[in-house]
Amino acid sequence: MLRINRPEVKNALGPRDILLLSKHLFDCHHDPAVKVVLLTGTGDAFCAGADLKQMNQRTPEQRSEGGEAATELMLRIVSMPKIVVAAVNGATAGLGNHIAICSDLCLAREDANFHFTGATKGIPSLQMGALVLPMMIGLKRAKALVLRGGKVSARRAEELGFCNEVISADQWEAQLEQLAAEFSDRKAGTMAQNKYQMNQLVYQQIGALKLSSLAGAGQLAAAGQLITGRLANEVAR
Repeated sequence: MLRINRPEVKNALGPRDILLLSKHLFDCHHDPAVKVVLLTGTGDAFCAGADLKQMNQRTPEQRSEGGEAATELMLRIVSMPKIVVAAVNGATAGLGNHIAICSDLCLAREDANFHFTGATKGIPSLQMGALVLPMMIGLKRAKALVLRGGKVSARRAEELGFCNEVISADQWEAQLEQLAAEFSDRKAGTMAQNKYQMNQLVYQQIGALKLSSLAGAGQLAAAGQLITGRLANEVAR
């Protein structure tokens, strides 16, 4: 299990954290003993997205580099032969949403919420989740989430289709252990091939991801101070 451990900022990922998470996934990719990777957070949050306070302290060139690092993180999740499960233990937003959407499976605690905040903060959606989401829930619903923003409960995320299962708080740890045990009995090569087959439409988006993320990174580089603070407080319908 990989656990994001920055509870003081709701597990927001700074530039170094993004690189470190990519490094851990790289190690899991090449470790024959690893069959499944569970990504989760510490405390009451999964991942509040990129650490915008740290981003505001960076030069335009460094902001662009951070966007490219986040893109590489998404590509690692999608392309690695191991199964990646987002175990959404609490609030998530921005980059955290992209991680959850791009993972092979997404499980959420019943009290978790997905916050779509980019629209209200003037931050373009740069990552692969925005390309994959319409495949999962339909174009109009995806546009409503990305363009209008808002908060989506775990149950609503399951209804929409970008969360596989909602688990009660008292069963959370046990269900994650059960899932890990289930995958540990599977043949790694078979799971890798099945993931490859299922991801063909996703792989076709990789070129578009790199182009759109570069364009978005340019917008971020030219932007002034990015809005930080509270997560979404309205429910997206």
